[in-house]
Amino acid sequence: MKAFLPTICLMFLTFFTSQAQTQQPAAPATTNPFPSISTLTNWASLNSQSQFDIAIRAVGFKFEVKEPGEGSTAYTYIRKVTVNEVNYTDRIVYRIANNNSASIISLVTASTDLVSLYTPQLATFKNNNCKTEMSKDKNTTCSCYESVNFAIDLCDERVKLTMGDGNKYFVSVAKK
Repeated sequence: MKAFLPTICLMFLTFFTSQAQTQQPAAPATTNPFPSISTLTNWASLNSQSQFDIAIRAVGFKFEVKEPGEGSTAYTYIRKVTVNEVNYTDRIVYRIANNNSASIISLVTASTDLVSLYTPQLATFKNNNCKTEMSKDKNTTCSCYESVNFAIDLCDERVKLTMGDGNKYFVSVAKK
């Protein structure tokens, strides 16, 4: 009987060890997370580049360049990503009025279909006719949305790349 208990324990140990070894690890995620519309509108409300800088770094973007302009300053952040073994550069520009009264966040990517990602999130916003410069381009399809505090443009621009056709997605969130 003394030999029976260790034998049973050894059988269970062997069984569970072999089960753990035969299970394949999960494949690495190919998702490219972007902030939600709610997060983008919160960021546009910050009116503080230093606060925005902390928030944007949390999703993998790094500061690239500051461009002072007349009436506003733009801060560009980039993120290098690989999706399905293709390398992309995502760009976010945070433009803030010099008097801190208004701000705009623009996100440009080819790595993720922003139209499919953001359109369902904009269901509570009013859909307007687009009057932006980008929407006048025949190769660009834009949808423009508005709420009490924000104007949001969501565009899909067909871009001719050296290796073929690609998509360049653009979303702009402007605080009114």
